[in-house]
Amino acid sequence: MKKNILAKIIVSLSVVAVGVSAYIFTPQFSELASLSNKKDMIKVLIVPGHEPNAGGADEFKKIKERDLNLQLSKLIVSKFASSSNIEIILARDTNGWNSDLKNYVETSSSTILKWVADMKTEMLAKINSGQMKLINPGMKHNVAASNAVLYLYSTNKWIAEKNIDLVLHVHFNNNPKINGRPNYRGYCMYVPDGQYNNASSSLILAKYLDVEISKIEKKSNMPQESKIIIPDQQLIATGNFDTLKIPSVVIEYAYIYEPMMLSSSTRNNFIEKAASSTAVAIKNYIANTFR
Repeated sequence: MKKNILAKIIVSLSVVAVGVSAYIFTPQFSELASLSNKKDMIKVLIVPGHEPNAGGADEFKKIKERDLNLQLSKLIVSKFASSSNIEIILARDTNGWNSDLKNYVETSSSTILKWVADMKTEMLAKINSGQMKLINPGMKHNVAASNAVLYLYSTNKWIAEKNIDLVLHVHFNNNPKINGRPNYRGYCMYVPDGQYNNASSSLILAKYLDVEISKIEKKSNMPQESKIIIPDQQLIATGNFDTLKIPSVVIEYAYIYEPMMLSSSTRNNFIEKAASSTAVAIKNYIANTFR
């Protein structure tokens, strides 16, 4: 496929990077019983947000979000070193994209884009027939770059083919500010819209994460993030067009301009705590779900 045609298809499928949905779906922890599925090896994908050595990530006083995302993700992986029944896979590392994922994108882009187009068509048919409701985001969204769109959708398809059991997207927050000043703080997380197939399992995973992250950081004080666990219909990372069947959560651990993020020592201390809290949450989720 010619590059210009590929680019047009990618742009036509582009959706926002972050958003707030008005549709709320709130299953309880008791629903874990219906999700139980005994497995000998659980595969967890950790996705450090944003592309390696590329734009699209936030930056504040030379603190780059994509670097923080990778630092935290690598520490999360290290917390599972002694776990014999949990395999942790990184979507990218210091050297760039996971080589298997990169090869998948480079050799299967046409197939991937057709799959996304088919999923989009199926979702639109459900909306037109009244089986699904289209949810408008509650705040302005950032549009993902075309290459990022391709990698995010490719990751969703790759996840199914690799039999991965859950995925976590690691991010730090930055915008918006109040009158140009950094006044917000705290964490929040995004889960799939309640109408998607992976909504229930994702929300349960998010609740485990919320329990642990709340021990080390305040909940977001940004009004649009006040629900903390925010259902979203448009995020590719959580399964836009129903492109994911497994639990997926996008975490914004903190705003990168918060006081503890400005000094390397306090920043590293927070990231270490965040990694430990995340690992505990994932292990608790797995222990109570895959049995």
